[in-house]
Amino acid sequence: MTTDRVDIPELWQLTWRDVDPAARPEFDPAGVAELVRTLPPAAEVPPPGTDQWLVDFWFDRMTEALVGRLGNWVAGWQSTVAMEDFQDRGIIPVWRVRRPSVTTPDQTLTRIAEDVVAWHELLVELATDARGRFAAAAPATADATDEPPAWRAVHGRGRVAVYAGSRERPLPHPRELSWADTRVSDRLFDPGTVPAVVGGLVAAAELPSPGADWRLRELWLENISAGLVGRYGRWVVGWRWSVGEGDLDGGPVGAWCCLPHSATTPQATATAIAAALVEWREWLDDLAERFDRFLPLAAGDLDGWERAVAHLVTAVGDRTQYESGWYSCCTTVLGWFLEAAGIAPARRKELLEHAVAGRFDSWVEPARTVVESVAEDLARRVAVDRA
Repeated sequence: MTTDRVDIPELWQLTWRDVDPAARPEFDPAGVAELVRTLPPAAEVPPPGTDQWLVDFWFDRMTEALVGRLGNWVAGWQSTVAMEDFQDRGIIPVWRVRRPSVTTPDQTLTRIAEDVVAWHELLVELATDARGRFAAAAPATADATDEPPAWRAVHGRGRVAVYAGSRERPLPHPRELSWADTRVSDRLFDPGTVPAVVGGLVAAAELPSPGADWRLRELWLENISAGLVGRYGRWVVGWRWSVGEGDLDGGPVGAWCCLPHSATTPQATATAIAAALVEWREWLDDLAERFDRFLPLAAGDLDGWERAVAHLVTAVGDRTQYESGWYSCCTTVLGWFLEAAGIAPARRKELLEHAVAGRFDSWVEPARTVVESVAEDLARRVAVDRA
């Protein structure tokens, strides 16, 4: 069993044969608490305050260990299901996936054992639907799978899964930055300091292997970004906004893709990150120069607004190579331009939704007529606002 990645069955891929409690008559609920405490990850319960991604990864390690001892059926131990009136979809099976809270090791392991037993009891109920909660929702026609109607009701199409306790991003995505966030003075950013700063951050944290669990990779990258933010400011988070299907998808940075492809030795990885950060800063400075070419724009200068918007769309497209998600970067840059022009946040969002949304596609350079149409539409709406 590795310690930097896990291999656990997906609940939705399990068949009734996998989970049927009749296939494990030897299962002893009374022995689960002791079994849980003998699993290798049980000796490493995360202390309170541990980053949620590390906690989630530890729970997955526990699940992997449980599967190794009890079988694939136990992979659903964090799940419950009930028939609920869900939003506008009527009465449907709603799965709720929730991990127990992490407190003391003894309490945490006890809760895991209790949830494993509760999952087994739920499967016993699904085998017979003795409480009559599920079978009525099963497909009307029988099939040849020999699955109980209750299982077909909750595991078939139309189910909903609700995952509790999702982790909030500690740092913004670069598209969440304001144009004001991107501005720095020469006093705050000296490109010559970047290699040493990045090198120190990389040396202070062990580099995950390219095949490590995505949460371990993402946490390492976030820690690097947090260190850079502390030194230079929020604007640095864009160093990972790589061209195409990289870390953040659809950005203007070519020096970095993602950890599996861009990280090798610590020194080479630090060099790549430093180059990406400088490249991102140069892109922001380039945008500032482009904005200055057009601003300020008079309220009724339709031609000026059209030229500015078309120019910026083309500049972003060239930089992102019209790769996956490039239109997100395009919308961000246009939003920054509107901000620099003094347009209020709520109106900026409305303008971009009307003029840009759905007009561009991944991996496709838009026809010139489309670019001109977007520019004309946005210019006309801005001019009306400012007349």
